[in-house]
Amino acid sequence: MPGVADSPLAHPEEIRSLLLFRLSRVLSLGGSLVTRLCEGRFGITRREWMVIALLAPQASLTWTELVARAELDKARLSRAVTSLANKRLVEKRRGASRRLIVTLTEAGAALHAELFPLTSQINAKLLQDLDANQLAVLDEALQVIHKRAERLSMDIEVPKALRRLGARARPR
Repeated sequence: MPGVADSPLAHPEEIRSLLLFRLSRVLSLGGSLVTRLCEGRFGITRREWMVIALLAPQASLTWTELVARAELDKARLSRAVTSLANKRLVEKRRGASRRLIVTLTEAGAALHAELFPLTSQINAKLLQDLDANQLAVLDEALQVIHKRAERLSMDIEVPKALRRLGARARPR
C-alpha cells in the first residue's frame, strides 16, 4: 500500500489531485441522486432535506442550535427554514426567552421517515466497495479534516465575493 507521501493528495500538481475538488466531484455525482430524489419525488431541496434530517432526532432546535449543526450561513438556512414553514413541514415560533425555535411538524416527520431510508440506501451504495477497515479509516480521516476545516475557517481571512455587483465583480 503506497504511503501518504506517495499520494497525489499530499503534493497536488493539478486540480484533479486537490482534496476539495475530489470531494466536490463525489458530492456532485452522489449528491445529484439525493437532489433528484428530494426535488422530483418529495418537492424539497437538498438543503431543506438537511434541515428536516437535522431536526428529526429531537423534533425541535433553537435557531442557534440549528445554525451550528447545519454549518450554513444564516441567510441560506433562513431561506430553507422559511420555505419548509411555507410547505408546513416545520414551524417557527418564539420561545419563552424570545429565542426562535424551529420544530418539525407531523408532515415533516412523515417525510423524514419515508426519505431517510432512501438516502441511507444511496449512502450504502456509495460505500459498498469499502471494507470495514477502510470505512473506519475514512470516518476518522473525515473527522480530522472537518476539525481542521473548522480551525482554518476561523483563522484564515478570505474576502467575500461581492455578489450584489455580479458574480464576476472583484474588489480592487
